[in-house]
Amino acid sequence: LKLLTLNSKDVVYNFEGGLSYYFADFEQAKSVPLFESALENSKEDTIPELCYYLARAYHINGDFEKSKEAFTHFKPFIKTSTKSGQELMKQSDYYININDNGKKQLANKNENTIIKNLGTSINSTYGEYAPVMKKNEQVLLFTSRRENGTSKKVDTDLLPYEDIYVAKQVNDNWQLITDKVELEKYIPKDLNTKKHDAGVIYSSDGNTLYTYKNDLIWKSILENGKWSNLVELDKNINSSQYNIPSVNLSKDGNTIYFTTTRKDGFGGKDIYKSSKNEEGKWNVAENLGDKINTKFDEDAPFISDDGKTIYFSSKGHDGIGGYDIYKSELTDNGWGKAENMGIPINSALDDIYLIVDEKEKNGFFASNRDGGIGGIDIYSLCINCPTKIINTINGLLVDNIETPIDGTLTTQLLSSNNPAETTQSKAGKFSFVTATTGKHQITVEAQNFEKQTTTIELPNKTSETDLTIKLNQFEKNENKFQVLTISSKALNITQTDTIKLEKLIVINNLHPDSSSIQTNANNTPITYQEFYNYNSTTINTNNLSYTKLINQALTNSKNGEKIVIEIESSASRVPTLTYKTNINLSSVRGDEAKKIIIQSLIDKGISEEKIIVNSINSIVSGPTYSSDSYNIEKYKKSQYVKITLK
Repeated sequence: LKLLTLNSKDVVYNFEGGLSYYFADFEQAKSVPLFESALENSKEDTIPELCYYLARAYHINGDFEKSKEAFTHFKPFIKTSTKSGQELMKQSDYYININDNGKKQLANKNENTIIKNLGTSINSTYGEYAPVMKKNEQVLLFTSRRENGTSKKVDTDLLPYEDIYVAKQVNDNWQLITDKVELEKYIPKDLNTKKHDAGVIYSSDGNTLYTYKNDLIWKSILENGKWSNLVELDKNINSSQYNIPSVNLSKDGNTIYFTTTRKDGFGGKDIYKSSKNEEGKWNVAENLGDKINTKFDEDAPFISDDGKTIYFSSKGHDGIGGYDIYKSELTDNGWGKAENMGIPINSALDDIYLIVDEKEKNGFFASNRDGGIGGIDIYSLCINCPTKIINTINGLLVDNIETPIDGTLTTQLLSSNNPAETTQSKAGKFSFVTATTGKHQITVEAQNFEKQTTTIELPNKTSETDLTIKLNQFEKNENKFQVLTISSKALNITQTDTIKLEKLIVINNLHPDSSSIQTNANNTPITYQEFYNYNSTTINTNNLSYTKLINQALTNSKNGEKIVIEIESSASRVPTLTYKTNINLSSVRGDEAKKIIIQSLIDKGISEEKIIVNSINSIVSGPTYSSDSYNIEKYKKSQYVKITLK
C-alpha cells in the first residue's frame, strides 16, 4: 500500500493493494476503490483476474448490481476447456444468481429492524461468535479466539484456540466478567482448556449448560449452586467421526436440534433432531428434510419456545452470500419453505448463530459483514421495532451567482398544528432536524430579498438531505420578479417559485455556466471557477476566463484599489490515496490556487502588498461515494476551485 503513495495510478500496485484488503479478515470493502483504480488505469494488458476480484469485492460491499455486471464482464475470459475453468464458470453463475437475490432483498429491506454492533466491550479484532443468552439475568456467553486466552499456543491456522467468555449487561452496557467467583455462577470452574472450547446453549431453566469441545457436545448441570463436571452426550448425538458445532434444545428439553455431516444428508452440514425416550436417552437422530437442508451447508439451529419456528443459517436456498439466516414455520406436513430473513439481518457475508427471546423480537447473532471490528462480530437485533424518524436537512442559501446569503428559514409541516421551526443561515449554510415527514412549508427571509415561501416533501424514513435554495431577482418586459429555486440530489428535485415585485432590490443579469466569469451589474465581484479531474490541483492560467479575472484585477489596481481575493476549494467524496483524506486534497487545491493567483498578479506588475487573500474555504462536497470512481461526470462538479475578486 505504501507503493501507491509513489504512483497512485500503477495498475499492479492498485491490484496488489486491493488483494491485501480483499483477503483480510475485515475491512474487505476497502479493496473496491483500489480494484477500480487498477481497472481504470489498465489498457491493453488488463489483468483478467481483476474483473473477478472486483466483482467479488462489489458483492462484499453489498453492491449487487455492479457485482453482477462485473461477473458478466469476467465470464468471457474464463477458459471452459479446463476443469478449473468450468468450476470458475459455475462459481460466476452462482454469484450472478445470489446478486439477483441480493437486489430483491435490498428492495424489500426492513427499515424497522435495528442491528447494532455490541462494540469493543464484547468484540475484538480476532472474532467473536456463538452468543448464548442466560434468560432473565442479562448474561451473555460467547466464544472468541482472541489473544491472552487459556492457551498460549495457536492452532494450525495461526489463530488462538477458542475460549468461552461471559459478559453482563449493566445500564445498557456490556461488561466482561473477570472475577472467578462471579464467573462460576454461569459456567463450570476451569471450563476453558488449552484446546477449543465453545458455549452452545443453556436449557430453558438455565440449570443445564451445553458446550462444545473435542468435536463433541457436553453438558454440565447446576446443582446446589455449583456446576457439575462436563458429561459427554450419548452416541446418537455425538460420534467421533462427525463434527457437531451447533446444538439447540426445545423448551421442555426433550428434543435436541444439532448440526452434523452424515452420509444420509443432502450434502455438507445438515440439521438433525433427536427426541428423548422414556429412559431419558436420545433416540436415533432424523434429518429435518429438504425444506431445511440443501446440498450446501446448514448450521446454527434455534427453536422458538413454542416449537413452531426454527431459525437457522444456510449457504443454500435463496441466499445473498455466505451464510444467511432463515426461518421456517412448522405445519401439519412438517417444516415449511425456508424464508430468508432479509436485509439488514443478512448481508453479503456470513450471518449466523441467531438467538431470540421468547417473543422472537430481540436477540443476537454473529456476522463478518463490512464495518465490523474484527473478522466476525456479535450484533444485537430488534425485529420490527418502532423507530423514531429523524430527518436532517443540511442546506445552502445563495444568490444567483452562488454567493452565500445570511438569512432566516422557517419550516413547518403542512396540515399540522406543530410549531414552526426557525434556523439561521451563516455564510449561507443552515441545518435543521425534524421528526416530521411529508409536505413541509419553507419560508425564506434575507436582506435585499422579498420574503418567499415554497414547499418540499420529506421522506417517511430517517434520512439526511442536502438542500440548495437560490434567490434571484430580474426584470423582464418592464415587470420585476423574484425566483426561488430549491434543489436537492437526495430528494431528486429541482423546483422554482416566482413572485412579482414592486421594485428590484438586487439585480443579477447573468446566468453563469459551470466554468465562467461571474459578475453583477457593477462588474464586482468576479468569480472564476475551474473543475478538476481526480487528484488534480493545477489551474489552467491560459483559460480565457482566468485571464479576464487577472485583467480586471489589474484595472482595479490602477484605480488605486487593493486586490481582495476569496478562494473556495472542494474535493469530491471519492477516496484519495495520494492525499490520504478528501479534506487534505481540498486544502491542497486551495493553497495551490492561492500561490497561482498571487504569482499571476505579481507577473502583471501588481505589488504583493496590494494583494489580500481574505479567506480560503476548503470543503468536501458532492454525492456520497458509491464505489463508482469510473463515473467521472457524477463527481466532477464537486471537484473545483472558485477564485472571487471582490
